[in-house]
Amino acid sequence: MVTLFFAITVILFLLGVPMAITIGLSSIIYILLADITPMIVIQRLFTGADVSALMAIPFFILAGNLMLTGGLAQRILDLANSIIGRMTGGLALVTILGCMFFAAISGSAIATAAALGTLMIPAMVEKGYGRGFASAIVSNASPMGVIIPPSVSLIIYGSLSGASIKDLYIAGVPAGIIVGLSLLIVVYIISKKRGYKGSDEPFKFSDFYRAFLRSLWALGTPLILLGGVFLGIVTPTESGVVAVIYAIIVGMFIYRELKIKDIWGIFLDSARSTAVIMFIVANAALFAYVLAYENIPTMIVTNVMSISENPIMILLLINIILLFFGAFMDTMAILVIVVPMFLPVIQAIGVDPVLFGIIVVVNTAIGMATPPFGATLLISSNIGKHPLMGTARESGWLLFGLIVSLLVITYIPILIMFPLWGF
Repeated sequence: MVTLFFAITVILFLLGVPMAITIGLSSIIYILLADITPMIVIQRLFTGADVSALMAIPFFILAGNLMLTGGLAQRILDLANSIIGRMTGGLALVTILGCMFFAAISGSAIATAAALGTLMIPAMVEKGYGRGFASAIVSNASPMGVIIPPSVSLIIYGSLSGASIKDLYIAGVPAGIIVGLSLLIVVYIISKKRGYKGSDEPFKFSDFYRAFLRSLWALGTPLILLGGVFLGIVTPTESGVVAVIYAIIVGMFIYRELKIKDIWGIFLDSARSTAVIMFIVANAALFAYVLAYENIPTMIVTNVMSISENPIMILLLINIILLFFGAFMDTMAILVIVVPMFLPVIQAIGVDPVLFGIIVVVNTAIGMATPPFGATLLISSNIGKHPLMGTARESGWLLFGLIVSLLVITYIPILIMFPLWGF
């Protein structure tokens, strides 16, 4: 029966059926054939979505969309440009920082690739950057925000694993810095080699000061989202609500770029994005039930441990599997399928579930920029009007830098876990 279950899942996937429907439909077919009461389908679907931690997701998505429309995003980019825009590869470095920042706020790497790609790829091409390289920068940088809190992926992982979302947030900050630095270093080296210069205008403190004042209100959003949670003043969900209200006030009454007519469209887009995520999560709960019913997690633990009991080798194997999945599957689908299967394995070898959560999320972020089906790779290539495989080739060294940062996070965990473990 379990063979039939996986066969149906694979067939549906190969036929191009959306992943949420694939895992849900295969689970329903299994339950009907296994003579399990059909009522369990409704119970598991409802239970999967009825998780309080997931309430934060729509507010983070809405806050990010409000920021992009209300002018907060542009002011953050202007501030970054005033600081590092004159460096070698300055515009590329600004693009990386901008992508990471707004993917973190919105929780959507795809939306970030579309929004900032439309803005920054033409600007880089006009500045003399290769079209493929400009597209590759957005492709690899936009997914990185899912590592930095507030991250929808971290919330999903926390709800699936039971790990503390606050602890995931704390570990996500240094992890995001490590990953971001790897991109910045690689892009700087490539830009220097290819002669991509920064702005010709000399640094003026007055320009930086004006950009800082203009962005001051925009900088308040991450302070609300992160500071309130870290200090224990608000929960992640409450911080999202406050950020939404703040973004509306700043966008409408201070920057005056957010119009009343824009509100309905923003709310509708945010609702659609939320619905897609929640549909995946609900079906994943049903899928996880079937896995548990067939005792598959225990079988996986036994098989993996039979290969090696060395945590270094097991983590390397898991990373390879996750990177492979990432090239073909959606981030949320990977989370909801992989976490229930591999969580018992990492618990058996004594790996902190919070550390494992960061490792999984970094893998899924890299996967979004990996051919052949990486979502941000597809979007960036389309926006940059450059062949997909051409963009993928330009991504080679960027992906290498990201994989190095993944290995650093995996095997030198103290670099991201020190706020939780101490020295």
